[in-house]
Amino acid sequence: MDVLRTISSQTVCRTAGAAMECLRGRFPPVVRIETTNACNARCTICPHRRLQRPIVRMEEPLYRRLIDQCVQHGCREVHLHNFGEPLLDKHLEERIAYAKQRGIPKVKIFSNGSLLTEERSRGLIQSGLDEIKISFDGATPEEFEAIRTPLKFDTVVQNVVRLAALRNAARAPLRISVNCCSTGDREGTMQALAEVVDRFYFDKIHNWGDGTSTNGRHRLRKPCSRLWRTLTVLADGRVALCCLDYEGQHELGRADAAASLTEIWNGPAYRAVRRLHRAGRQHEIELCRSCEKSFW
Repeated sequence: MDVLRTISSQTVCRTAGAAMECLRGRFPPVVRIETTNACNARCTICPHRRLQRPIVRMEEPLYRRLIDQCVQHGCREVHLHNFGEPLLDKHLEERIAYAKQRGIPKVKIFSNGSLLTEERSRGLIQSGLDEIKISFDGATPEEFEAIRTPLKFDTVVQNVVRLAALRNAARAPLRISVNCCSTGDREGTMQALAEVVDRFYFDKIHNWGDGTSTNGRHRLRKPCSRLWRTLTVLADGRVALCCLDYEGQHELGRADAAASLTEIWNGPAYRAVRRLHRAGRQHEIELCRSCEKSFW
């Protein structure tokens, strides 16, 4: 059975990997820029509470250089988040505005919603932000607050409601959605915000590639599409394997003055990990070995 599963996995990886490689452009379609890796929550479903790398905010010259490269190469989507709460960056609205003024079609952030004061909400709308996804888990205040310590259910709900009202009053195109990956009751989770936000997304909890679960080892391997569609720059300028590489353990390059995003995206480090994924040899990459995103 294991032999059959291995052969099937290799066939899937070769076929899907070849298709993604054929479609891959010279520049990533999505660039994820972590302007800060600080977070004000200690969620039970997130490993941020055991983060070892220093908490930093991206320097402005580096940020602008990244955005300028995205504009130069026609990148259509930039995410200003990764492994932290983006609203802890006090210059976030200015950074969004710079990206929009330079011509990035879509700028998006992922937030826990706890810091969406009226002032910050107005600032995000005025900056031209295109989409905000709110992480929201739990159908009741008790369930939410047990998962998203020390955030408060009522505060987050009120913040999102106010953001939507301000968005509507300004007739701004900002899209507001909610992402949930842990809840005992989907319908109950949607109840507080279903009439307020544009869309709900329900995802599954995954193991962040840290080996905490072995469920994936019993399924078919697949090449991870993140390696063909998203480039992730950490707050210190290092390019991580993917958004799940929260420590920057597998570095693919450094987005400093000596290396462009194009060079990194098409460079030997990226080519090597894509090649292993296409061959169904993800187990040779430590972070991919048991990552549940590498299995069907």
